Amino acid sequence: MALVVAILLAAASEEANLSLLRPASGSDGLLGVEGARPPTDPHEVLQLQIGFDAQYKPVRLGPGARIESRLAGWAQLSARLNDLVSIFAQLPVMLQQTGDLSALGAPDPAFGFTVGDIRVGARHAFLRGPIDLAGQIALELASGHHQSLTGDQRMGGEALLSAARRRGDWELIGNAFVRFRPPRDVGPVRLGNEIGVRGGAAWWLSTRSRAYAELELQTSLRDFAQQSFPIEWRLGSTLCATSAIALDVAAGTRLDDGLGAPSLRGVLALRYTPSLCSPPKRDTGTEPGLKELVARIAKERAEREKAEQEKRIPGLLEPSETAAREALIRSEAADLLPASEGEAASRATIYGEEQSRDSDGDGVPDAIDNCPHQKGPADNAGCPRAEKQIVALRETRLDILDKVYFAPGKAAIQSRSTRLLNQIARVLKSHPEVVRVEVQGHTDSNGGTAMNMTLSQARAEAVVGALIRRGVSADRMVARGFGPTQPIATNATRQGREKNRRVEFRVAQRRTAGEVIDIAP
Repeated sequence: MALVVAILLAAASEEANLSLLRPASGSDGLLGVEGARPPTDPHEVLQLQIGFDAQYKPVRLGPGARIESRLAGWAQLSARLNDLVSIFAQLPVMLQQTGDLSALGAPDPAFGFTVGDIRVGARHAFLRGPIDLAGQIALELASGHHQSLTGDQRMGGEALLSAARRRGDWELIGNAFVRFRPPRDVGPVRLGNEIGVRGGAAWWLSTRSRAYAELELQTSLRDFAQQSFPIEWRLGSTLCATSAIALDVAAGTRLDDGLGAPSLRGVLALRYTPSLCSPPKRDTGTEPGLKELVARIAKERAEREKAEQEKRIPGLLEPSETAAREALIRSEAADLLPASEGEAASRATIYGEEQSRDSDGDGVPDAIDNCPHQKGPADNAGCPRAEKQIVALRETRLDILDKVYFAPGKAAIQSRSTRLLNQIARVLKSHPEVVRVEVQGHTDSNGGTAMNMTLSQARAEAVVGALIRRGVSADRMVARGFGPTQPIATNATRQGREKNRRVEFRVAQRRTAGEVIDIAP
């Protein structure tokens, strides 16, 4: 960490912390650039990090006012509180340094092991989607050792805004921050409250390695002189040694003579961070491998098309034109969720006695009533208005007005999907006539087809598991992953890719008049 000297010319010998590099608080960031997406996997609660930072000439104010070299380090712990909030604590240390500050009238800095100003903070994700947005607040406690050049000797703080955008194998991250700190004079340089920006770009070479570049600059609001305006750039790489352990190697150099930007910096860090290193879930052995899965999907689709064709041939020879017409109306009208009680009653007439049963007497037939034993209006799927319905049961599918949200590139379901999954489970448990549901996972076309097929299958299985935990019988559901093979929008735009990343629920079998029938897709 680029910790450098700033001591008053008076005998009071107060110090200033001019650290330019403050390690990012989570694995969603780079080395010094904060990310905007905390881990969403509920099983990943903690992340650990230790690092070493070697610097050459971080302070260059002239003869008798230099820090020639420094070996610093840090230890960090971050914790996930929920899908949106994380907290962290960071302990910077100085291991060894050499320098001459005699021209500033200051004592030589401490040369042995000392502790710096401890940083603690919290981050909240405000926006998740094509662009991630988060805010972070950090406090710097006055814990730095006197004359160690690692602290301001007074508490400070920082407010930061972070934005990130990932597209394919590339990710862009940017930070803007304001730092509150006591006024300090370092020779001719006047320091105090600061503003700054950081930016970085990462290229994922694989699911377990990335290369990145980052740029960082800040300036004192008391003095906009060149030496109070450090600028540094860094190149680095992250390599995952295991599914949870990552190694960061980086090097950088200054772009001007600002305090805190060394002539040369080398960084080595070790992280415990499952969210960074774990690839999407692979086949668990309960399902066939990828080739078998693709072959099975193609075979089943061909069999369904053949069976549907065989069903249509007798229909063309139906002796009763009225019966044929009613069957057609029944199959098409079942796809429409009634917007009024009158439409619900009309649909009930088409269905006949079985479909028109209305157990709670609310005018919405049980066949399309999400709450068949509670009265509610037709425009809320027959449920009380106290809970808005976001699931609609139709003849061939379950329509959802929301979506199942997953951690990026993973099959871990985010907690904001709880309401939707609860409603789906309740609808299925209230409608035993829905014998079998096919839970379909779909992805966009970013990444390899093989990876997307595996990911979509894992996500479909995760949804099935979530519904089983909510009381839906396992033998009523089957998971199918289709990867990018069934897009519903173009993959050339951000909005299109967002639509293609989805989970759908197809009714595969229904029980009608005591007979189980297959529903063609």
